[in-house]
Amino acid sequence: MSAKEFKAPVTKRKQKEEEDFPRGGASGLTPLEYKEIAHQADTSLFSEPGAKPSAAAGSEPAKKKRKPTKKTANSEVTFENTFDKKKLNVEILSFKRLTEGTKLLGCISGISRGRDSDLPELIVSLPNNLTGFVDISELSDELIQAAGDSLPDLAEQYFIGQWVQCVIIGLQYGASGGAAASGTDKQRRKILLSLKPFIVNAGVKPVDIAVGTFVSGAVKSVEDHGYIVNLGINGLHGFLKNSEAKMYQRIKNNDKPLAVGQVLTFSVLSMESNKKTVQLTVDAMKVSKALLGDKFSFSEIGSIMPGNVVEAHITEIQDIGAVGKFMGHFDATIDYFHTSKGMITSKKEIEETFKINDKVRARVLYIDLASQPTRIGLSNAKHVMGLTQPNTTESQLGSKVFPGTFIPIGRSFEAVTVKRIDPRHGLLCSIDGIDIPAYVHISRVSDEHLANISATGKFRVDSTHRGVVLGYDPVDGLFQMSLQESIIDQPFLRIEDIAVGSVVKGTVTKVSEKGVIVALAKNIKGFVPLLHCVDSAVTSSTKKHVDEKFKEGKTIKCRVLSADAVEGRVILTCKDSLISSRHPIFTSLEDIEAGSFSDGVIVKVNAHGCIVSFYNNVKAFAHISELQETHVNNLSIFQPGQVKTCRVLEVDASEQKMKVSFKKSSEIDLGSVEVGTIHKGKIIAIKKDLIHMTLKPSETKAVIHATHLSDHLGEQADRIFHNLKEGMIISDLVVLSKDETRGSVVLTKKPILVLAAKEKKLITERAALKEGHVYPAFVRQVAKFGVFVEFANGIEALAFRHSLSDASEAVFVRNQSVLAKVLRVDPTDGKTEVSLKPSDVSTSESVAFQGEFLSAYFKQLERLAKKADSTISVGACTQAEVKTVGKNEWTISYGANKTATVAADQVKGGKIKAGAKCPAKVLDVDFEQDTVDFTLKDALISVEDATEAKANKFSTSSTTKDLTSLATLQKSQGPVEAVVELVKDDYIVLSIPEVNNMIAFAATRSLNNRKDRFIGYKVGEKVKAIVAYTPKAQGKGQTAERVILSVEQASVSPRNGATKEAKKGTNAIATFEDVKEGSIISARVANIQHSGMDVHLGGKIFGRIHLTNVADTYATSETLLKNFKKGQLLKCFVLQVDTSNKKIDLSLRPSRLAPENHSVVHDPEVKGFSDLAAGGILQGFVSNVADKGLFVALSQKLTGRVKIAELSDDYLKDWKSHFTVGQLVKAKIVNVSESHHQIELTLKASQIDPSIKAIQTLADFTKGEKVKGTIKAVKEIGVFIKIDNSTVSGLCHISEISENHVPDVSKLYAVGDPVKAKILDIDMEKKRISFGLKSSYFEEGDAEVDEDEEESVEGSDEEMEGASDEDVEMGGEDSDAEEEDEDDEEESDGEVDNIFAGHDDSDSEDAEEDEEESKVADDDSDVEMAEAAPLAVASGFNWDGKDDAEEDTKSGDSDSDDDSDDERSGKKKKAKKQATVVQDDTADLESQAPQVSSDYERLLLGSPNSSYLWINYMAFQLQLSEINKAREIGQRALKSISFREEQEKMNVWVALMNLENTFGSADSLEEVFKNAVQTCEPKKIYLQLVKIYERSSKIDLATELYTTMTKKFGQSSKVWTGFGHFQLHHGHLEAGRELLQRSLKSLPKRKHIKTISKFAQLEFKYGEPERGRTIFEGVMSNYPKRIDLWSVYIDMEVRNGEQDAVRRLFARVVSLKLSSKKMKFFFKKWLAYEKDNGDDESVEEVKRRALAYVESLSA
Repeated sequence: MSAKEFKAPVTKRKQKEEEDFPRGGASGLTPLEYKEIAHQADTSLFSEPGAKPSAAAGSEPAKKKRKPTKKTANSEVTFENTFDKKKLNVEILSFKRLTEGTKLLGCISGISRGRDSDLPELIVSLPNNLTGFVDISELSDELIQAAGDSLPDLAEQYFIGQWVQCVIIGLQYGASGGAAASGTDKQRRKILLSLKPFIVNAGVKPVDIAVGTFVSGAVKSVEDHGYIVNLGINGLHGFLKNSEAKMYQRIKNNDKPLAVGQVLTFSVLSMESNKKTVQLTVDAMKVSKALLGDKFSFSEIGSIMPGNVVEAHITEIQDIGAVGKFMGHFDATIDYFHTSKGMITSKKEIEETFKINDKVRARVLYIDLASQPTRIGLSNAKHVMGLTQPNTTESQLGSKVFPGTFIPIGRSFEAVTVKRIDPRHGLLCSIDGIDIPAYVHISRVSDEHLANISATGKFRVDSTHRGVVLGYDPVDGLFQMSLQESIIDQPFLRIEDIAVGSVVKGTVTKVSEKGVIVALAKNIKGFVPLLHCVDSAVTSSTKKHVDEKFKEGKTIKCRVLSADAVEGRVILTCKDSLISSRHPIFTSLEDIEAGSFSDGVIVKVNAHGCIVSFYNNVKAFAHISELQETHVNNLSIFQPGQVKTCRVLEVDASEQKMKVSFKKSSEIDLGSVEVGTIHKGKIIAIKKDLIHMTLKPSETKAVIHATHLSDHLGEQADRIFHNLKEGMIISDLVVLSKDETRGSVVLTKKPILVLAAKEKKLITERAALKEGHVYPAFVRQVAKFGVFVEFANGIEALAFRHSLSDASEAVFVRNQSVLAKVLRVDPTDGKTEVSLKPSDVSTSESVAFQGEFLSAYFKQLERLAKKADSTISVGACTQAEVKTVGKNEWTISYGANKTATVAADQVKGGKIKAGAKCPAKVLDVDFEQDTVDFTLKDALISVEDATEAKANKFSTSSTTKDLTSLATLQKSQGPVEAVVELVKDDYIVLSIPEVNNMIAFAATRSLNNRKDRFIGYKVGEKVKAIVAYTPKAQGKGQTAERVILSVEQASVSPRNGATKEAKKGTNAIATFEDVKEGSIISARVANIQHSGMDVHLGGKIFGRIHLTNVADTYATSETLLKNFKKGQLLKCFVLQVDTSNKKIDLSLRPSRLAPENHSVVHDPEVKGFSDLAAGGILQGFVSNVADKGLFVALSQKLTGRVKIAELSDDYLKDWKSHFTVGQLVKAKIVNVSESHHQIELTLKASQIDPSIKAIQTLADFTKGEKVKGTIKAVKEIGVFIKIDNSTVSGLCHISEISENHVPDVSKLYAVGDPVKAKILDIDMEKKRISFGLKSSYFEEGDAEVDEDEEESVEGSDEEMEGASDEDVEMGGEDSDAEEEDEDDEEESDGEVDNIFAGHDDSDSEDAEEDEEESKVADDDSDVEMAEAAPLAVASGFNWDGKDDAEEDTKSGDSDSDDDSDDERSGKKKKAKKQATVVQDDTADLESQAPQVSSDYERLLLGSPNSSYLWINYMAFQLQLSEINKAREIGQRALKSISFREEQEKMNVWVALMNLENTFGSADSLEEVFKNAVQTCEPKKIYLQLVKIYERSSKIDLATELYTTMTKKFGQSSKVWTGFGHFQLHHGHLEAGRELLQRSLKSLPKRKHIKTISKFAQLEFKYGEPERGRTIFEGVMSNYPKRIDLWSVYIDMEVRNGEQDAVRRLFARVVSLKLSSKKMKFFFKKWLAYEKDNGDDESVEEVKRRALAYVESLSA
């Protein structure tokens, strides 16, 4: 509802600003003065004894009393209504008394999805036990605008117990209409509310907004110092300072800033001097205590808002409350639910609470302006005044909690005492032990219907009863209860209360063939499937046993298998073995561990094993080998319904798969392995995250988890895991635990645990734990109250939350390596408490483990990198030469032309120029980046090292001596002083001055604190440290052997917010709330499916990347996903976070990750229905192949439907076989219905592309018409022909096939052969058509049509050869598009010709330039050819190696590489001439196709030089699978064709090579190739063979052949550009680019320009357009008048699609000094471009420029 649509509740004045110049008759008094005068008059009248209230002074005489008209919500209410002295009664609000426009103070009691719309909504508790609902669209307009396509999580902005101002905007009655509806209609009643500020504050005047006012507003924007708040009041807005929002954000808003659109209730602190801005507060304490000024009075009754605190004078006491007046004029009531005393049991207590003329401070509860008189309700209740909730004395409840949360629905109480009786409404009761009273509605008092409640009956005052809680009303501060015995005795009130696995009792209500229905409670029923009715397997007699066992009305014992509250379904089992089972139950795969036991039921048996079902529909598979101890010969002994005790072998929660065994143990002797011992092992299998091994030499089977391969989890552990292969031998494996009964051995390779095992410090017995000592361990489980750690052998300890971290919030993950300090060991039960605080574990015992933590990090990185410079080691010195000297870094060279950078703080002092030589010392070697960090400081390089370095040697002379000194320090653990030299992300590099400036390393994160750096550091700072690890040697190539120090944390203090910055920089995602929409996060591929990928974000958080969000340009699902693999690390953009459903949608689109760099988005995102319109064409992926059609995914949330009739223009008999899930399809939108959430699509080609003709039907053909078709079937009576592009098929009888008798039709035709037929007859009634194929039915003109079509195709291909901008395209463009371009050019030509009229010239300079260009473009014509295009053969084999349906548009690509324009035109004519000759020689083929070999032999006698005939003959033999005969015919052809017909021989050689490539071997192909090279021109044969390799996807062979060609034909530009195209086309960008430099060294200079131009074009098409642009710019700077190059450059930019770049290029060209002839060419080209891509303004700009140029010629 918008602001314009909403009508404010009616008041005296219209809801608009007062006019500056009111018309006559208006009062001169202000509203306040008017009220004061009226109040004085009223008071004086009332003060007279016996006086009665009268009308306001000056009013007209009283008129005859009329019967009041029925009130309506829109009746006009004037200010004088407040002085109407009609008796005002205290009333309890009810649904019947509500009217639209009533404003209320409410309290949020729930956040859920709507019952009608499935949209998020707020459930708001209202006064007097009413409940309203606020749809998300009725919160604020700002929220909807900020949300966009995604819905916000209301739980992040609102909380249960929050007080809000709201307005009734609608009342939904029952189906029978009206407020009197009853029965089920009452359940449909619904109060619709709005929180929108402009609705809630409608009618409020700015003058009535004063200090202390309670006002509602929505956050409009977030500013630096606070928030701008929209109050919905014209001319007034609010500002909330950060300081005033801080407390609310911390306590109520989950410590998050306020969100745009969030609606809050504020209190006004002050009004700015401009009267347009008010300062607000949302601090709960200030808001609850805010008061209006003593002299303040509302100017109009419409300005009174619920929530404002007023001071009322009590004027009357009634039975159920009191009447009062506030601000002198406004009457209001207080009912007995809202007094300060709390529980009012009688009128006497009301009189004791209120006295006449008492001043009572109360909060406005509601105001109904439409009633007569106006009704205003107040509340004096303590919890309403404090905007909190009532206190309770129950132990688990405090004063700051929401009572409804901790006393849930269904809780029963034994002592509920009646305190007050409302005969027609209900009972007010007290609950024993609870301070909050309860109310029992009359319908909930007894199971019997009660019209009235008797004061002397069973439910009299002070009587005690049993009761059960049905809910809580936070506004009235009351629990809703029921005293009905039927409700109290029910074990469950809701399905949510039924625990899966619990044993329950129920009553049989019905027995059916499928099972038994059992009543568990009054409105809750469960179902026992037939499979679970008996304890044995299900047989034919099971139904009989069920009928005997279960009788209606019988009480039975069941166990809950599953309970679904959403579906309202409870599934039970009556199997005694399950009910009495003592094994734990399986309800979720996430909670199941390998080796655990549980009882399950066999539900299916197949040849491979059994499927077993557990609780909550958890299923597992038991392989046939795991069904029993001995081999299973007969699977029939396992039947559905049998209960089996299962042992879990393997579980994968992400894949929802589990494998179990019926065997009770593996019976493996594990005596040879002891916990804590170290072994070697061989990998036998790798499954998911587990590595299965056999230990040597015992051959004991064991497993190790991927996270136990390293102390460093995340990417490093994953890389180690993915580098493992079956058969590898791994050492240093520590036995972590073993289970003799289950036959399982668990290993670890964590370096700190391995070190502990080697030093006998690994805890394998609880008795070894000593209080105060530190031991290595790993995290077993992370809980809310702390972290469980395990040492070994299953020995666990607990670290409570207060023992996890020293300062910042601790972050631990499962299987993380840690150090644990034992705080306490309970001697009775052995429970151990430990501390993980870094300060507690930093002892002398932990130094070695801290050193191993970093040392292992370097060793693992080096092994992963698999490369090391054997001449380099940390601390070595060498001679270096300074290359460049910069402000922040220097560049040096060392060794064999290797370069490195030196930081500015590591360079020598004094002035050193480039070229100087000096010694350099290695500080660090980066294995990943393959870089080396040096220092040039003299202080760090000894004289001895400098001397050896000058001899160009890597010096490590003093290393051994220094290591010995460090080893001594390590044993003594004495402190050493170190200097920070380099700062890295995970470690720092230091030098130790007292040990000859030895280079050492220290970790910046500890074992127990991976989140924050504990060190604040800077280069040059001195720190205190302890030697933690000293290598035995540090020689050449030992880059991973490094000295490790443990830096004392106290020695370095955090500086410049280092800790805060480190915290900010982390991208760890531990909880769902860490993921923010719009952010870019790291994720790891967890699962790849046809529809996209599941990725792991961290912890237990997973996200989804839909197929439509993988790339900006769609391709098949296989193509899009082929480069991804499980475990791969990705950068993802967060599209949407659905908190309620715990779903996260991510995107990999470059346009999302780097919007400033991405190119044109070919397939834009479909964000919502607003992006779709009927008639639009888009691509999507098939998500489901259903019986009634296809479903195509357009985005992660939108799916379109394609009906079967819209799948294709053709009739598809088995249409499902044409589509698969994940298939990319192109569709047209037929209809979009957002209200029904439906999108209708069509896949018909004729609908998507208008140029494609629609499928023809029988009615479209006429008798005598000649058509083309395809043989559909071959029968004895003839052939069945299907007409092309139609659904029509019919019979050509055998008598109509040929003029001569045809004995066997199958020898003439095969299924799939194309034919031309004549329609002999059409029978519309029988829907039949008959054809004829006799040659007499066709004339010569029919054959000429085909010939013309062939020539036109050939001509178009030849024209493509001559187009310079097409040379790189390797394929033709759509002819329709070319015709449109030609039309545009012709139109542009006419317009430009008019401008250039009289100014066309062809000066001599142009002629010279053209001649010069022709010379430069001239090429090695001696090696050029009109390429032997693959001949079209009607048979089944295609001689070019491509599919039949693929268009051969690539032939013109490389032909033109080395030809001049003159040679091209000459060869076109020659090609046409040759084509004509071939056509004439084979004219018989067109009229009558050869049927047998003798027909070919006859034709070849007349045309022995026709390669076309020879190749057709070869194809004919291949159809008969006569490959050797086809070879023989090819050899015959080479001998028969005249030596003068070189091209014809070439065609045959190409056909033979294709034949051997497809059907022969590598040797046979090589033999044919060698013979062809000897006979024909070698270069042509090489080019043909390499194309054959390309087309048959033999990439390696093609690469090898191209390499040979570049050496053999190094002076041919065609070879180099062809090789470049091949490399770039297959994604080898760098290899393709290197070819350009190599080619320029081999080619003559006259071919350089053309070659460079070709490579630039290749960059535009396959590489980087920017690189292609750079190459062209270099060429054009040297040849500015080469219009052919300019034209190509422009065409490349046009295809690239950047309009600004194209226009800049055109502007540059037309600014050159060229002849008018060339200028005219470019102006025509520019004008045509603007007509296609620009607007009228851009077209006129081109014409203006052309006219200006012509005028400059005339000047």
